Amino acid sequence: MELHQLRCFQAAVKEGGFKRAATRLYITQPALSYHVKQLEEELGVSLFHRRPRGVSPTEAGRVLFQYAQEIMRSVHRAERAIQELGEGVAGEIRIGTVDSVGIYFMPPVLLTVRSKYPGACPKLLYGSSNDIMEALLSNELDLAILANPRPDRRLRQEILIEECVSLVCGRSHPFFGVPTVKTSELKGMEFAALSPDTPSGFLIRNHLARLGVNIEIVATTDNVETVKKTVEAGLGIAFLPDMVTKQDIPCKDKPAGRLWRIEVDLPLSRQVVLVDWKDSCMSRATKAFVEQLRQHSNEWRACTDEKSLDPTSA
Repeated sequence: MELHQLRCFQAAVKEGGFKRAATRLYITQPALSYHVKQLEEELGVSLFHRRPRGVSPTEAGRVLFQYAQEIMRSVHRAERAIQELGEGVAGEIRIGTVDSVGIYFMPPVLLTVRSKYPGACPKLLYGSSNDIMEALLSNELDLAILANPRPDRRLRQEILIEECVSLVCGRSHPFFGVPTVKTSELKGMEFAALSPDTPSGFLIRNHLARLGVNIEIVATTDNVETVKKTVEAGLGIAFLPDMVTKQDIPCKDKPAGRLWRIEVDLPLSRQVVLVDWKDSCMSRATKAFVEQLRQHSNEWRACTDEKSLDPTSA
């Protein structure tokens, strides 16, 4: 049993087909099929159900896949350990995250890490929260930074920050400049919404249900930037995490804000969480990254003084 055979086997399981797996590994499909066939002959079992539209693992294939994940995780740790013997704080740090956290929270952390540890190379992978969790479990990532991730007994979760998810509107909306609204005033309002398939969108949908008001959804997307731009354009209002709108609301340093936060009867918040393996043995570079991440989390503040300004004077 050889590592390149296991890599081909793993890719075929994850992609559900030999052609897609070959593309993922940048090899030809016949080469991948050959390595998988060799592995099957060596083990004396069939590892895949082969069907016209793809493949799926047999019972033996599912068992091997679990062990292959552990093997590849150990190989990755060994490679990092050898690399660090001569390089110190250096090497790749594989980080999974979602749009809102990656775009609005991560850049200062990356800048600090780059400044302090030039040999460290953070590599960000964006995806849905579920996809990022699966990539972490498949050893394609060293850690994940997500909002309200699902629990998993194999993984450790550390809350980095808890931030408000605020109701926001654009300058053309009647709510612009209004400090608070009653729940009843939201009835029939047009909303731009994050997809409930995302953890934040699911949180917001449940929050609206608790508020007990009927709203009109005019646009739904899994991208926070699209929701924000939709609100800026005047197409409805939305609940958005404060980090997403921090640079767009009127503050002392930015009186001409494009968005306005409105307080409602029942506040809403979400948690930004660091996720990694419970038994993980982090590289020096990953440990240094996590240290800077925690420091940034402790210092992080959303803009909270916009209510002190008269937005009509901007």
